[in-house]
Amino acid sequence: MAYAFAGELLPSSLPSAGTLRSGEPRLLHDEFIRELLESRAMRRLLRIGFLGAIDHVRRGSGRAPHRRRHSRHEHSVGVAELADMFSRRSPKERIDHKLLLAAALLHDVGHGPLSHTLEPVFESEFGINHHIATELMVRGEIRLGLEIAATLKKHTIDPNEVIALINGRHSGPMNFLFGGQINLDTLEGITRSRAFFKRTAPTRIHETVAKMAASGQLPTAELDEFWNTKHHVYHYFIHANDGLILDQLAQAYMRDNLAKFSADDFFRSERQLRARHPFLFTLFNVARDAPEKLKEYIPAAWLNVETAVKRRAFHIDCSVALDSVDAINSRYSQTKAQVRVSLGELIIKK
Repeated sequence: MAYAFAGELLPSSLPSAGTLRSGEPRLLHDEFIRELLESRAMRRLLRIGFLGAIDHVRRGSGRAPHRRRHSRHEHSVGVAELADMFSRRSPKERIDHKLLLAAALLHDVGHGPLSHTLEPVFESEFGINHHIATELMVRGEIRLGLEIAATLKKHTIDPNEVIALINGRHSGPMNFLFGGQINLDTLEGITRSRAFFKRTAPTRIHETVAKMAASGQLPTAELDEFWNTKHHVYHYFIHANDGLILDQLAQAYMRDNLAKFSADDFFRSERQLRARHPFLFTLFNVARDAPEKLKEYIPAAWLNVETAVKRRAFHIDCSVALDSVDAINSRYSQTKAQVRVSLGELIIKK
């Protein structure tokens, strides 16, 4: 499928990477990292929320992690920090430093506005999702990805290897860092999610990754703690009614206004989405501040449409020793169940 989006829709006044709150100075001053961060594709992520519609369960005032919304850009830099630490602590002959950093920084570059919230509709109606978009950008197959492709070429990094590592299909020893049940993406993402919902969050992921980097040293206690934390984040936050209501509101709005959307909208920022669809964000505000009035704002038909909701549970098999990276996927597992629920039922439960 061809996409008309060329990148001109991005505002030229996006903040530079130097304004980030997240990121170590040593990493952010690396020439390769800076070039990727200054690409228009990566700068767009400054305007893509990390949790999608769930970000709007609160107003997002303040600077503390639990009082503000986080962006996909911050998360990407956070994953790159973990990758950088792993690389620096590992035997050098085992690690391709720039390839690892490229995969870490670019793994979410293809996320669309409202992230996972609207992606199911974009995928079913237009055949686009963040995996496809990421590959298009990394390979430079759309204009928005040309700077990324040029930077990878300049530093002699094969974009296909970057994509393989991101997808957990790389043939090298670094594959478990993205393809394992516990990987750099989930370590950073779950910790960030918990920080959004709680005043305090586990802060030992850098220490955990440093231990993982040492050959034959997988920190069982720390990884068990993280896996339990992931269970709690999904059970108490991701699966909570408030977030599910916002997700379903957004999807119902998009399906009801499908003529006003196109595949190219997947490559816009959330600021641009808000400018084009202000009523959607009005609904978010009503759902958060006055949910009892929500029915006054939406068509009655929206209340009866059932949507598939995934429920996840996370398990630890304590009989499996972490004696190799292959054991990670045996000790840690998850089960998924799918239920169908309507927006009306969620509102009643709230």
